[in-house]
Amino acid sequence: MERFVFALAVLALADSVSFMVVMPSLSFYVDSLQGSQDFYGLVLALYSFFSFIGKPILGRWSDVSNFQTPYMASISLSVLGSILYTIAPVFSSAQTGLLVLALGRIVGGCGRANSALGFAYIAKASPPNQRTSTAAILGSVQMIGMAIAPCFSAFIQDVDFDVAGLHFNNLNTVGLIMTVINLVSQIVIYIMLPNLSDDDDNNGDDDNDDEKTSKESQWMRIFRVIFSNPHVGVPFLTIFVFNFNFQFIEVSIAPAAFDALVGLLDYSLSSRGTSDYVLLTVGLLGNFIGYLLLYLFWFRGVHYAAFVGPVFLGAVSFAFLGAPNRSIFTEAVDLESDLKGYEGTMQALLSMASSFGGFTAPFFITHYCLRSPEEVTASSGGLEFTPLALLSPALGLAVLIMSLLAGAPAHLEREESAGEETQNDTRDGVDEETPDEATKLLHDDPVRPKLRRRTIECKSRRQLLEDARGASFRGSMMGITIVDDGFES
Repeated sequence: MERFVFALAVLALADSVSFMVVMPSLSFYVDSLQGSQDFYGLVLALYSFFSFIGKPILGRWSDVSNFQTPYMASISLSVLGSILYTIAPVFSSAQTGLLVLALGRIVGGCGRANSALGFAYIAKASPPNQRTSTAAILGSVQMIGMAIAPCFSAFIQDVDFDVAGLHFNNLNTVGLIMTVINLVSQIVIYIMLPNLSDDDDNNGDDDNDDEKTSKESQWMRIFRVIFSNPHVGVPFLTIFVFNFNFQFIEVSIAPAAFDALVGLLDYSLSSRGTSDYVLLTVGLLGNFIGYLLLYLFWFRGVHYAAFVGPVFLGAVSFAFLGAPNRSIFTEAVDLESDLKGYEGTMQALLSMASSFGGFTAPFFITHYCLRSPEEVTASSGGLEFTPLALLSPALGLAVLIMSLLAGAPAHLEREESAGEETQNDTRDGVDEETPDEATKLLHDDPVRPKLRRRTIECKSRRQLLEDARGASFRGSMMGITIVDDGFES
């Protein structure tokens, strides 16, 4: 595993654990500080909202600076938010304690906005053919963190001790756990995450040149591309539907552990060369069918197989939506000259679409889609959901249609063509390829982007390639044939 992948995976695990470890005890924590249920809902909303607000700020910061600086700043905010969460009971006034608790969640939400930076880093550090599998790893790690975080509640149930006048119990010890986890992730990021400042500086210089020659504002340029290029715009709708529909299962059944496992399926298929567009199409189709069956089959007295089947299909579809959607979006952004220097900003905007789906769906589902037991009894057929629940499969179908109308991105078609050509060369034999033709393929052919991106790790291999460019006419006498992966005697 690459160093940066390991570092980002540790941070993703820390973020997801920090988010979910709070959930089992937060309502009791608010109650212990004499807060109301309305205040509990406000605290939940503040965390998500400030995470939503912070993402474009950190994304743009990563475009004009290096990644280390916004990462260190955002994780420091997470640590500060965790400390405030921990010390809230210290204050004698209950109202002050509640304000400190709310401030801790606000600051922590701003810190968790760095989740968008991980995908921006992958976009710059990984070659296109590895982005989907790398994003799938981070997605799976996040889901594993969400699955294991509530288990901490069992281990801290009997906590009762004092340190420097601060009493720790099973409620505020959660803040101590978040503090330690975030500090560890900050150390790992500082030590193991390579800096990409040189690339960022180049992008920034190019962007400044573009600004001098164009009267169009930065944000107008970004929104023009979003609405004019379907391979940039449709992923916003896809990730919104992804997170919006995820809430239907999350509200009813916690799917984190299961989704972590099926996320590995996406990684396996991507590693074997399955097209991101194919994975995304399969995911959208499965999402539509799964949620349509969820509405039709979830009724009182249903057979367990009919109950579990839609959940299984809907949950599996998420594995094919997240990482492929990110990969297609990232490639489309890379190919847009108007967006050069705005990679981090675009990744942050995409994450905002996900956050928007996440914090708008629960209210809609609980108030308009779920039926009470009395309403289920009174309804014809005993359906658990109201007809408004059909919005979920309708959204999936609409995005599927838009994705099919947009078609596969041009860069994916070129890569598939290059892969087929490579296989044909292997079947037909490499001896038919002359040294001059092979050298041209290695350096000039636009349909072989993987060859140009491949890092040459051995100096002797690089020297052989340079020698072949200047003295390829001697290849036949030396008995050397140039092939896609290097030299073959």
